[in-house]
Amino acid sequence: MKRRKIPEKKSKANIETILKLSVSASLASLGIILSAIVVYIPNIEFISVTIFLIALLFGHYYGVITAVAITIVYEFFVTSIYGSAGLLIFFKLFCYISLALIAGLGRKHFLKLSFWELGIFGSLFALAYDIITTLGAQLIILQSQITLHYIFLVLITGIPFTIIHFLGNFALFSLTRNSIKWIVSAFRHRGIKLLMIPVFMETKEDSILQQKVIQNE
Repeated sequence: MKRRKIPEKKSKANIETILKLSVSASLASLGIILSAIVVYIPNIEFISVTIFLIALLFGHYYGVITAVAITIVYEFFVTSIYGSAGLLIFFKLFCYISLALIAGLGRKHFLKLSFWELGIFGSLFALAYDIITTLGAQLIILQSQITLHYIFLVLITGIPFTIIHFLGNFALFSLTRNSIKWIVSAFRHRGIKLLMIPVFMETKEDSILQQKVIQNE
């Protein structure tokens, strides 16, 4: 009997990993497609909220994998449509990987936030992202010729676009609670219990389940 339990545990773990990777890949593909659809609308994107969602669902490991995969695919297949592909890839990787790590490692905290607090977090990420990528672009293009006065002017000029990104991320990140509930409900409806992840629960029974899952992490 003892010999049978080990393979069963390994099999269950493998199935769980496959399921998590499948869901992550599906969400990542959806994020890329939606971002490609709105590619000509300045600073509206679904990539950051997708990475955030996956990191909350499955942890920082899957979040980082998604961040790297989405950035590479989007940068070289979508960005090339309207700009220079790969120019800011390292700055974007830094931003998205940081987002995945913050969301994944801080899951217990984020699970307690309200929809508007999640929206504010998304907006702050948009602000940080725009500053880092804008400065990165100037450093690459101008290099030693860059000046503080010029950087200040560039940041001021980009305020309208940052406001759009700020508001867009607020709306998308504020929907994270409902998105996670929908995903978990879909799995429960299918009878899949391997993805009993800590989510935004409301009932007493679900709250007890959430505490058990968090304690076992």
